[in-house]
Amino acid sequence: MTSRLYACRPGRERVLADELARVLPASRHEVHGTGWVESRLASGDAAASPCLAFAAQCLPDPEPIQAPSVSATAQAAAQLVMERLSGHEGPWRFHVFCVETPGSTVRASRCGLVEKQVLDALRRRQKRLVATRVVVSARPWERDEILVQVALVEPRLAFFSVAGSAERERLKGCMSRFPGGVVEVSEDRAPPSRAYRKLLEVELRLGRRISSGETCVDLGASPGGWTHVALGRGARVIAVDRSPLRADLMAHPHLTFVRGDGFSFEPEDKPVDWLLSDIIAFPVRTIGLLERWLAKRWCRCFCVTIKFRGQDDYPELERLKAILVASGADFQLRELTNNKNEVTAFGELG
Repeated sequence: MTSRLYACRPGRERVLADELARVLPASRHEVHGTGWVESRLASGDAAASPCLAFAAQCLPDPEPIQAPSVSATAQAAAQLVMERLSGHEGPWRFHVFCVETPGSTVRASRCGLVEKQVLDALRRRQKRLVATRVVVSARPWERDEILVQVALVEPRLAFFSVAGSAERERLKGCMSRFPGGVVEVSEDRAPPSRAYRKLLEVELRLGRRISSGETCVDLGASPGGWTHVALGRGARVIAVDRSPLRADLMAHPHLTFVRGDGFSFEPEDKPVDWLLSDIIAFPVRTIGLLERWLAKRWCRCFCVTIKFRGQDDYPELERLKAILVASGADFQLRELTNNKNEVTAFGELG
């Protein structure tokens, strides 16, 4: 039976297990400690391409490494890397990560020690692997790239996983090219709100930035966190809200402010380059808004946050996934590192 190990935000284990049960109902899904959910896949589910909003990272067919120390873990992992990549001449990534919480017994510092010792062993025994390793997480996947992961679950238990290009493509709805699915964004005091962090994270995950000369529609824009990012990129922004943005943004020559309801707004010139929306609204309304924009092809790229009142709203995501698939978009649906009780849908229409 094929298995997968998923990392998630601490406290989201049951939420992810419930999502897995909706997406892959024939399989068995169990919480495997804080920040981890394990799936034992039924034969018919092994070839599925699940979209999982609450999975930060996926490890297909994880192999346990039971070792009493950092050095023993690193030694076992290094041996597995050399065995699994013995015939691979192309690029590969190497992630060593954990799900760290204030009371956790496994820390990021331990991951760093394991990674360093594995790479030291490769320099001594397989220098070619060091030379072909991809070290910049934001760099897009290459066609033949392999992802190697070591997840430290407990002080004496780790899991090793290898995903080739075909498996990466099949699991792109729940697998990240960032270690542990965590994306760090630099602090910036200039934007009028911390919401800017979500849009910067989406740009990194999407591998595409808002560009100079593009047109963005920002629905529910006030006080202007996302508009601030877009204007800083040199884009033209149509900001729609009942309340004005911060004064300096309102005075920007590339801003057009429309006082009104973002749910009823329709752009005059279609399609725009980006639909941006961080509106506080019931999930069903936001999902309907995105469905309308995608069906009418009013945008080329989109970044839309779906905010929840509580866990009863989470099953609404299955309808959203169906809408995104039907649109033909190359999309992701994620609980971002910088999301609160919300998820973000983002992608590009073909």
